[in-house]
Amino acid sequence: MAAGYHLLIKLGDSNFVPISNTNLKELTIVQDINKFLPSFRLKLVDNTGVLTHILPFDKNLNTINIELAKGPQEIDDRNNFIFKVYRRTPESDQNTPAAIYNVSGLLDINNLFSPDYTRGFSGNLRTSLAIIGAELEGINTYSISPSLDYSKNIVQPTWTNAQLFKFLKEQLVGGSGEYGYKCYISTYKMANTFNFKSLSEMIEAPVKYKFILSGSPSEGRYPIFNYSMFDNYKIYGVFASRYQNYSYFDYDTSEYINNSETVMGYNSLSDYYLMDQEDAPENDHGNKMQDTGRSNDFTSDFKGYVKGSYGNRLINLVKMWITTEGLPNIIPGEIISIFFPHGVSTDNLYAYQYSGYWLVEKVVHNCGDTFYTKLLLTRHGLDTDKGTSLLQATNKKKS
Repeated sequence: MAAGYHLLIKLGDSNFVPISNTNLKELTIVQDINKFLPSFRLKLVDNTGVLTHILPFDKNLNTINIELAKGPQEIDDRNNFIFKVYRRTPESDQNTPAAIYNVSGLLDINNLFSPDYTRGFSGNLRTSLAIIGAELEGINTYSISPSLDYSKNIVQPTWTNAQLFKFLKEQLVGGSGEYGYKCYISTYKMANTFNFKSLSEMIEAPVKYKFILSGSPSEGRYPIFNYSMFDNYKIYGVFASRYQNYSYFDYDTSEYINNSETVMGYNSLSDYYLMDQEDAPENDHGNKMQDTGRSNDFTSDFKGYVKGSYGNRLINLVKMWITTEGLPNIIPGEIISIFFPHGVSTDNLYAYQYSGYWLVEKVVHNCGDTFYTKLLLTRHGLDTDKGTSLLQATNKKKS
């Protein structure tokens, strides 16, 4: 127990680490929609030198079990991570005989980054992904998109499973045009889930958490203690046009194909895209994908690659960091809603144009004197009833 929240750290098979506000310098746990595995970093003041100097670092100590909850009254909402230590960098504490035990690593999942496999899969694509996912030791549940419930042949050419997943998430398109697939493992309520889902499906998912800019919870919404937003309108005006042009060589017809995607075919989490409505194809300023390669039986028209790349760029037009109370079971890939009450009373445009729906891209748990959770949120633009030169979204998320 540390500073009112529940924290249990166990090294290896039997070594529990006593935690207090004085010896816990840093504990950061990160889950990211763009990374295969959650990661951690732990820094402890080792006054006795047992961890740093006495206990040998070997396979008996290279796993760390971290159990986390908001408090003893909410122990049913706890989460548990089992990490594998990949880097250990002990250091001295300034002007004291104590040392700092400093370790970092990834969730303990085997058969992801090794070994290499040379094999093929045929039949239902969703079933094939489940078969490969079942090889990952440490996975408890699976969340594989139903949009991949169609037949597709896969070849794994002396690749690790991670290499194959990376290729598939960049190239696949759903049976109804779903795009922007993400492959990642999340830890939720003591269980590890293998996720293979599309951005388009995430956008349409129900809201999982609600937040309000306030120092305390209000009307079922979690508090936001502070926030910071960032967008690069001028840069996006050059690189994030309303159209995504691309080209590829079709080996069946021996033709060079030029094609284009338009933003109007993509769902939005905001009322407006952060791009000008006057943007035209001739003003794409070099925004053309020319590295698609040559078409083949697997990617005959590169729709998955183009739609995924374009869809990812669109949802990253605006980002925001928020800090809230410790939420051990929020995971990336979820939709949240945010309410800025100040804008309603003051008519301050900047205070409320970022209200609305957001996608959770990254979750960062920080434990120390207190337990905070930071969320990196992302979406397509802003919500406003003011006049704007920005492009209005035609397919806005409704609920």
